[in-house]
Formats: sequence, structure tokens, C-alpha cells
Amino acid sequence: MSLSTKFTTLGTAGGPVPKLHRTQPAHVITRGERVILIDCGEGAMQQLMRAGIDFRRVHKIILSHHHFDHIGSLFTCLGINMMLQRRQPITVYGPVGTHQIIEGLLSACDVPSAIGFGVLGQTLPHPREFVQVEEIKAGDSFEIDDIRISCCENTHYRSEEDFGTEGPVSLSLRFDAPDRSIVYTGDTGPCSLVEELAKGAQLLVGEMMLAEQIIAQLQEKNPHMTEQRIAMMGQHLHAHHLSPEQLGELAQRAGVAHVVAVHIPLDSISSETAPDYTARISRRFSGKVTIANDLDQF
Repeated sequence: MSLSTKFTTLGTAGGPVPKLHRTQPAHVITRGERVILIDCGEGAMQQLMRAGIDFRRVHKIILSHHHFDHIGSLFTCLGINMMLQRRQPITVYGPVGTHQIIEGLLSACDVPSAIGFGVLGQTLPHPREFVQVEEIKAGDSFEIDDIRISCCENTHYRSEEDFGTEGPVSLSLRFDAPDRSIVYTGDTGPCSLVEELAKGAQLLVGEMMLAEQIIAQLQEKNPHMTEQRIAMMGQHLHAHHLSPEQLGELAQRAGVAHVVAVHIPLDSISSETAPDYTARISRRFSGKVTIANDLDQF
């Protein structure tokens, strides 16, 4: 019986502010019994259960970058596995800095590990016993079972002219399975390397930012924010993220079959309003377009 590779959008929100109808960024690739968690935003463990996936099946976690909305549930992941006596290893992959983050979370587990359940003689496995970290850099590739994962730096932190210099790195990821290829942009602005990474993929899961709406919302909710701060945020939203049109252009140039928009920054985008954004992507892309909701499967 041949295995099929599926991508589930656990959390499709964008940005660190909690949303009513979308959970922070986290996704999962399943192939047979293999489960690969991609990013681990707040609520990821609960979303796994809602998707019908026992969180104990997660043995591999891949982080695209270290903004808080993409890593907020890592502590929960370590803690609940500790409390349920996990023995099987979990490997966390991510850019340089992942080891430092995990080391801090492991130290934070010392107190609850020592407390346990308050039963005399009872002990818990400390996450140090089952968590491993492998830091990856742009251009690296590795295999998880029969899925080959490759990555490139993207423009979420800096322009392409600065690639290869000292500094934090944000990654886009490609998953080549025997039956299909899937690319996850993570957070990025326009980037020729991401376009090259996505060439010929069947599925492109890409971020979608609505910069002007977010700036207007920021000004409304923070009337005392200075013009300088607003300009800085505007630069980030425009240069380090993709508009619907830019996502469509990326998908078209890469020649993908289906583009799925995630990292949705506004709760007001629903099944009723999504056609407007689908149309904006479709003006630049001739393939299939989906504005994802939490727990969609592709």
C-alpha cells in the first residue's frame, strides 16, 4: 500500500497577537505514521489533538525562524511529554539560535521535573533525556525517513544583499517526498532564492500579509505610537512579508500547481471575505488558490 504525504495547517494566524478564530503558526506533514511538526506557535499541541494527531507521535520539529509566534508552544511540548513519561527522542531542527532557545526551556523544566506529582519516590524523565537539537543553515539538506528536506534563507530578517553575513537567519523549507513536493515559505518578503526553492513543487504554502490594514489597525489601537515607530513597522511589513499579489507572483514564477495562503494577520478574513484575497492572488497566478483555515488538510 503506497503512502500519501499530507500537509495540515494547524495554525494559520500571523503575528504574535492572539486571534479569536486562528491559532498561531504551526503546521504538520504526515506520511504514514511519521509526523513532522513545522513551527510550533502557541496552541500547537492542542491543535494536533484537534487534527486527530496524538502529540506523542511527534518525533521531529522543524523551526523556520525564531519569532515568538512560531515557537510559543515549545515549552508546552517539552513539559507535557515530560509529565507523560516520554522516553522516545524528539529532534528539534532550526537555524542558529535554536540550541540556545531549547537550552533555556530545558532549564525551565528543572523545577516542574523536580516537583513531579508530589509522590514519594516518583521521578519524571527530564526533557534533557529525550530532546536533541540539530541546527541547520541555509543550503543544508537532510532526510527524515523517505522525505528529503532542503532549505534556503529568505528575506524576513534582511535583504538578499546581506545573505551570508553575520546575523539571524529565517529559513524557507522544501519537503520532497516520493509522491509530491511541498514548499513552506515561512515568513518572507519577495526572494529569488525562495522562488528557486519552490520550482516545480505541487504545493506552495506561503505567507500573506496585509500591510496597510495592519498599519491602520496599529494606529487605531495605539494612538500614541510615534510616526517613527509606525514607519519602522511599515518597513518591516512591506519588505519582510508578502502581499497577496507578491504571493501570486512567487507561485507563478515557481510553476507550482496549488498555493495555500497562511499567516493571515486579521480575524476579519473569513470564508465570506476570503474570495477578495483569493482574487488578488489569482490576478498574478493561474493555478489553484486556497486561503487556509486552521485544520485544513492538503
